[in-house]
Amino acid sequence: MEKRDRVNSAPDLLHRYASGERIFEEARLSGADLHRAILHGIDLSEGILSEANLSRADLRGADLSWADLSGADLRGTDLRGAILTRADLSGANLTRANLYKADLSLATLTDARLSETVMPDGALKAAAPKETLQLYHTPLSVNSRRVWVALLEKDIPFELISLSLDGDQFEPEFLEISPFNRIPVLVDGDFNIIESIAILDYLEARYPLPSLLPLEPKAIARVRMAEMVTINELLPATMPFLEGVVGLDVDEKRLQKARKRIETVLTQFQTWLGDRPFLGSDRLSLSDIVAGTTLPALPMLGIPLDNYPKLNDWMERLIQRPSWQQTQPDPQIFEAAKKGIRDRLSKMR
Repeated sequence: MEKRDRVNSAPDLLHRYASGERIFEEARLSGADLHRAILHGIDLSEGILSEANLSRADLRGADLSWADLSGADLRGTDLRGAILTRADLSGANLTRANLYKADLSLATLTDARLSETVMPDGALKAAAPKETLQLYHTPLSVNSRRVWVALLEKDIPFELISLSLDGDQFEPEFLEISPFNRIPVLVDGDFNIIESIAILDYLEARYPLPSLLPLEPKAIARVRMAEMVTINELLPATMPFLEGVVGLDVDEKRLQKARKRIETVLTQFQTWLGDRPFLGSDRLSLSDIVAGTTLPALPMLGIPLDNYPKLNDWMERLIQRPSWQQTQPDPQIFEAAKKGIRDRLSKMR
C-alpha cells in the first residue's frame, strides 16, 4: 500500500479530502476545528482528535475505530453508521448527536455527555437535568464579571445573585459561603468556590467544553501570564486613577508611576497578541476573559489606548460578543456608586 503523509491540521485534512483522499488513519488533529465539516466515509481510524471541535460535522459512515476522541465536541454531529469500535470517547460531548446504526462496541464512554442523543438502536437519550449554579456578584466588579462572562461563553445554566456591598456582604448567610466577605462566589450544590481565578479553573475542569484553555504549552503559558499580569500588575496600577475619578486627591508622582506600569503591561499584551485574533491563542481563552473585562475600563479612567492599535482591535472584537454586551456595567450604576467607592477607597489609604 502506498504510504501517505500524516495529516496534522484541519485545513490540510479538508484540502486533501476535497481532492478525493479518504484515508487518514494516523491523523494528529488534537484541538482541530472541524465544525460543520462534511467528511462522509472518511477513515480516521487510530487518529488523535482529542479536544477537537467536530460539532455538527457530517461523519456518516466514517471509520473512527481506535480513534482518540476524548473531550471532543461532537454536539449535533451526524455519526450514522460510523464505526467507533474501541474509540475513546471519554469526556466527549455527544449532546444531540446522531449515532443511529453506529458501532460503539468496546468504545470508552466514561463521562461522555449523551443528552438527547440518538443511540445506535434509534432510542433517544433523555435530556440531562440541568444543574443550576449560583454566582454571587456585584455589577461593578471586574472580578465577578470575568466569571459571569465565562459562564455565558460556556453556556452553563446559573443563577445570578447581586450584592450591593453596602453591608450585605457581612450578613451571616453570606459569610457562611464567603468567609472573607468578598465576591465573586460560585456555589455548586454544597461546594463553594471563592477567588475568581479558582472559579475559572473549576469551571474549565467541571465543564471542559467549549474549552477556554489551549493545548499547546506556549499558548497555555501566555494565558496564565496574561491572567496573572492583569491581576498583579494592571489592576493595582489603575487604583490611583480610580481614586481620581471618584473625587479623591491623588499625588501626580503616584499617577505617573502607575501610568508607566500600565504602559508596560499594555506593551507586553500587544506583544503577546501579535497577529493572533485572541490574546492567548487562536481561540477565545481565559486570558481574553480576564484581561478583556479589565482593559475596556481604562479609557474611562483617563488612560487612552490610541498607541496600541492591535489591542484596540482585539478589544473591539471582544465587546461585540454577546457575553461582553450582556455583562457591560451600566454607567448610571457607577455614578450612583461613586460615593460608596470613594468612602471605601479613603479607608484603604
